[in-house]
Amino acid sequence: MLNKINYKPQDIAIKDIISMITNGFELQKLDKEEELDDEVKLDFTDSIIIAPDYQRNYRASIVDESSLIESILLGIPIPPIFLANDRYEGVKVLNVVDGQHRLRAFHRFKENKFKLSGLTILVELNGKKFNECAFEVKEKILSHKLASIVFTDFPGLDFELEIFSRYNKGTKPLTQQDIRHAVYNSKLNSFVNKFAQKMNDQKVSNKIQRAYNATTDRVRKKKIQENIFVIMSILENGLNQGYAKSSVYAEEYMKQKSKLEVDNPTQSDIDYDKITARFNEFNEIIELVGEKIEHPFSKEIYGVSSKGYKF
Repeated sequence: MLNKINYKPQDIAIKDIISMITNGFELQKLDKEEELDDEVKLDFTDSIIIAPDYQRNYRASIVDESSLIESILLGIPIPPIFLANDRYEGVKVLNVVDGQHRLRAFHRFKENKFKLSGLTILVELNGKKFNECAFEVKEKILSHKLASIVFTDFPGLDFELEIFSRYNKGTKPLTQQDIRHAVYNSKLNSFVNKFAQKMNDQKVSNKIQRAYNATTDRVRKKKIQENIFVIMSILENGLNQGYAKSSVYAEEYMKQKSKLEVDNPTQSDIDYDKITARFNEFNEIIELVGEKIEHPFSKEIYGVSSKGYKF
């Protein structure tokens, strides 16, 4: 296994990390309809994509973020971050494999998105945003160098799973669906994540949002995403009496799509177009049913009322 892993350890100043994250956000906002020219690609080279599709949603509290900033000022070691080379719209970028919460905290604090709160040692900094801190404090934060491991040739799914399972212990635990998104990454994951986020942001009809029981918590924990993969599996392959749980449908389907994308990209694209079109048609039916039945995925479809079970 060791001879297959190509990586390099390096220290990156938080100032540079923040700039790379900002570039990543700007890159993701660019118009995807036109191919980027070479000059633009070079400008965005080595941008950090803070939350690739396989990453979990951001759940850190302001107290958690503040504690991280305090640790830097006190010289307490911060665990290394893990980055992996990838391409986004033809640009060489760095995906965050592990360390999203740390990197977001630094970027958010520099952008004055929150005030330090709950500090137990440097209590005089409580209530201050970055722009309200003394020069020496700002300088110490921005010049601090983070230990980083950059994978130039990422070795594959098994190793991704190991990174997620080992380096997330003791932090915010991953859900099983978080891990599936990491291990069985594919183009279809992006589609499902975006659809779930649209429901969360109320950019779909209220009938669809209500049908999927699209609460913020269910989107954040990727329960909605798991539900969607179950639906896609059944739409494409029918019911499988050998699958005892919805999680089995999701895992087997995601595994199949991830493998196909690697083994046969052309067929993968064909299948992607088919299942996304079929899923969109399915939702048109659900929206029609939703005019008469509030929760069409529940027992309500049979006329049985169930307050605690909406999906």
